[in-house]
Amino acid sequence: MSPIRQHPISDHEYVQRVRQHPPSLLLPLIAATSGNLPQPREMRGHPKASTHGPWALADAAWVSLTRGNEHRGGPATEADLDKILGYYLALDEPMRREPVGQRLEGFLLRLAGQQLVWQEPEFSELSRSIALLQQTTPTKALTGVQPGWDTHLLGCSLTDYVGVAQLLFGSATKMDGRFVPEWLDGDLDAFTELTTPSALRAVIDRHFATSAQSLKDEEAAAAARARAAGTPALDPALRRFSYNPLRGRPVVTGFGPGYLIPVPAAVVAKASPLGLYFTGLEGLGEAFAHDLGELFEQYVGRQLRLLPDASVHPEVVYTERKSEAKSVDWIVVFDDLVLLVEVKSVRPTMQLRLGPKDFAAELTTKLKKAFGQIDKTAALIAAGKEEFAHIPADRPVLGVIVTMEPYHMINAPEFRSVFPAGAVSTTIAAIGEVEDAVTVTDTSLSTILLSGAQAGAATPGGGWSLRTALGDHPLEMNPILDQAWEATPFVAPETAVQP
Repeated sequence: MSPIRQHPISDHEYVQRVRQHPPSLLLPLIAATSGNLPQPREMRGHPKASTHGPWALADAAWVSLTRGNEHRGGPATEADLDKILGYYLALDEPMRREPVGQRLEGFLLRLAGQQLVWQEPEFSELSRSIALLQQTTPTKALTGVQPGWDTHLLGCSLTDYVGVAQLLFGSATKMDGRFVPEWLDGDLDAFTELTTPSALRAVIDRHFATSAQSLKDEEAAAAARARAAGTPALDPALRRFSYNPLRGRPVVTGFGPGYLIPVPAAVVAKASPLGLYFTGLEGLGEAFAHDLGELFEQYVGRQLRLLPDASVHPEVVYTERKSEAKSVDWIVVFDDLVLLVEVKSVRPTMQLRLGPKDFAAELTTKLKKAFGQIDKTAALIAAGKEEFAHIPADRPVLGVIVTMEPYHMINAPEFRSVFPAGAVSTTIAAIGEVEDAVTVTDTSLSTILLSGAQAGAATPGGGWSLRTALGDHPLEMNPILDQAWEATPFVAPETAVQP
């Protein structure tokens, strides 16, 4: 009999099902199950692919940690976990209460925020952190990312910090979701600074680890702040789409020896650029966020310069009404195309991922100006403005808005309709798409872009996706990410830890 419930159930029913087992018995089972499953992108065809996604396992762990009771219930078996995850899959979806015609957009936003954020490649996420923050040269003075910033913020070098994530991830996938520092027997030669078990523990405890009591206290404090501010309580049907604190603290203490890692993918998220953004914002303030934006802009330029058949030009400073103005961030010139690239170091908020009815407000606030910047730059090139004399005006023009984090499905008609049509056919692409696009081997990227834009013009809304345009074109390894990976302490993220 399938463990999947065949009718919608409430969040309360699901929580009560989780609470039938003491956390000390359920959490190790979740960690071992998660650690032994293929990574999310490799789950297709797996018999438990529909129920055992990392988002579902992480939610069950979160509920058990914050609402479980050690003095209630009995042993947790694999069959019990299957039933819990079946309940999770059957949870009520808020769109069922929405009028027809107002359902799809919110559902898609929630689906992306719930599932797709867990499916980013480990290699790219960890390599990008080093490539972006350590191997990219800014063109402006930085105020937060100064020499020694990583030791001050993280308690170790950035490469060692990524190495901690590698170590925890590898242990979780090899040792039933657990990491015990003593297993290393003092062998920490891979690290440059974390040369003792106590130093390693200090970084794990400072940034990666939490406890059931800490999570409960933080949840209670957040609820108190919301009540004091008069913030309406979150619809229980939306709870599972909200922020899971295990993405910020993916390692748990108090459940046997060493550390328990409920979901390995959360460890990678912690050391990704997004995880470092929040860590840096908390520890170094807005200066870190500002510096990250400058580094990201230059990082995109580094990626574009990998194109073998294009000239890459930085933003053009020009005079407009006796004032200084700037073009898009990068202009890429092919023999048959001019590509205008605007870089936005933005990321979807939790509120957007809850699928609000007014989602257009956030999207346009963060990205609408980028469309205008592309159109304006194209017009200046076409008009032959003096400062743009080095950019040819005799070929098609396309635009790409590059974001630091994915806005999944944003090029679908349901979302593109909130942006102005614009004079230039433009797509929105996350940096991971760009990292792949610049390594195409069988044809020029310009050919792929022109084909993608043509296909987009024939679809409602005119949106087109770089990922879709890449299709099955063969890709090489990205040399910038490869270089960054070589700087990490371990050869592969699935480094084994032997007890």
